[in-house]
Amino acid sequence: MKDGDLDVMRARVAELERENARLRGLAFEPSERPVVRVPPELAELFAGAEQTIHRLFGHIEVDPARARIAIADEPYLLVRASSLAIDFLDTLVQLYADRGEREALAIARGFLFDIAHTIGLHDARVIHDKLGSKDPLERLTGGPVHFAYTGWGLVSIREGSQPVPNDDFYLVYEHPYSFEAAAFLRANRTSEGPVCIMGAGYSSGWCEASFGLELTAVEVECRARGDATCVFVMAPAARVAERVRALFGTSYDDLAAKGFDIPTYFERKRAEEEVRRSLLRLREAQEELIRKERLATVGLLVSGVAHEVNTPLGVAVTATGIVDEEMNALRAKFEAGALTKGDLRHFFDRAGQAEHMVVQNLERAAAEITKFKRVSVDQTSEERRRLDLAEYVRQTAGSLRPLARKASLDVNITTHGDLTCVTYPGAIAQILTNFVTNTVMHGTRGDGTTTRVDIEVVRRDEGNVTLAYRDHGRGMSEDVRAKAFQAFFTTQRAGGGTGLGLHIVQSLVTNVLHGRVFLDSAPGEGTRFVLTFPVGSQLTDA
Repeated sequence: MKDGDLDVMRARVAELERENARLRGLAFEPSERPVVRVPPELAELFAGAEQTIHRLFGHIEVDPARARIAIADEPYLLVRASSLAIDFLDTLVQLYADRGEREALAIARGFLFDIAHTIGLHDARVIHDKLGSKDPLERLTGGPVHFAYTGWGLVSIREGSQPVPNDDFYLVYEHPYSFEAAAFLRANRTSEGPVCIMGAGYSSGWCEASFGLELTAVEVECRARGDATCVFVMAPAARVAERVRALFGTSYDDLAAKGFDIPTYFERKRAEEEVRRSLLRLREAQEELIRKERLATVGLLVSGVAHEVNTPLGVAVTATGIVDEEMNALRAKFEAGALTKGDLRHFFDRAGQAEHMVVQNLERAAAEITKFKRVSVDQTSEERRRLDLAEYVRQTAGSLRPLARKASLDVNITTHGDLTCVTYPGAIAQILTNFVTNTVMHGTRGDGTTTRVDIEVVRRDEGNVTLAYRDHGRGMSEDVRAKAFQAFFTTQRAGGGTGLGLHIVQSLVTNVLHGRVFLDSAPGEGTRFVLTFPVGSQLTDA
């Protein structure tokens, strides 16, 4: 055998041995090394991680009969790349299509990022244990190597990156081979925005576990968009935009306009929590507004009752003035020695009349105050008590008489049946007050003519009462009627309307009286509300 033939044979044997090694390793033998591209000062550290992970991936068990693929006794899965990069993404976009294409795509990317970030976090912890890594940078090295061996992508870390365990952390790196971009190109698809969402999520999850920092990664260039390679910037979320501007000389807003978003781990969860907190604050604010609105209606009663009380008090003051004048005249005649029986008789007659006027008008004022006090206190209370509902409705309407008279309302009340029952007088007083206020603000015709208001209370059976309120005013259009009970809806915002009056009515009927309210209205035909609610016969009734 010639020496040349021997050399050829030796070369062939060496080639077969290498091929045999690749087969024994189930093709986990790189075609070239290193599998991670890093700045020179990091090369030795990454080389050590590559040797360790290469040994781990040399221990492979594949047994379809047990649905088992294991590397170093750690079960793995084989998943089609496009099922995640394209199929899952497209399905989520279709699922949220009603939100619009841009928002649907953002939601889908958020899902993919969160899934990959979680996998990266936990893969890192497992491989850290296998590598025995303690130092954050040493923990980082396993990520890009494992990333390459499991087919996610090839990582090329650019010089100038700062993998440090504080807020100054940032990495700029490329994926010359990315399973997501490759899936798009294989399917002959392009994208205006980044597609390597899972790559960004996995990488930032691994680095977060390695450095103990909350990190995220944003893709600023992408092969699926037509760029030469896929380029990422990783940093704490609050500093990513700053890094993009400093490193690439471009505003993050310009990137965002093209679909390059800064993904944040479980951002949806945080957003949902913020929405929940905002709704809670809104509910508290609404409850405070409702409380103030209810107090405002009491304020209307105060102003009306003040007028009602001032009138009899004014008469009483005038009567006492008459007594004072008569006393002065009587004293003058007495001192002059000219006092007669006729003078005394005149004084007693005038003083008696004045005293009667004082008593009568003070009693009238006291009655108004008592009536107001009963109704106004009820309006801030939701206590249940036994009462004659017919009489109570009349008292409430009486306390509203000043407001009704000022707005030229002619209030008529009719009742039917025995209306002695157990119910919530505060809610009923508040409802009637809001009905009258609603008529004053929205129902009167504004031309000074009198608007008739009919209130009817009927005991339908032992356990139910119907209260109907109707004004013969302007009425509501179909559009206004449909929104009448909505919180903050009003057609009189400029006139001081809050849009809470009828909303409070519906809330009281539903939540306090446990009844129902119906509305019927049309332009020019007035407005009619019908309340039906249960009542009890004894205070112990449920």
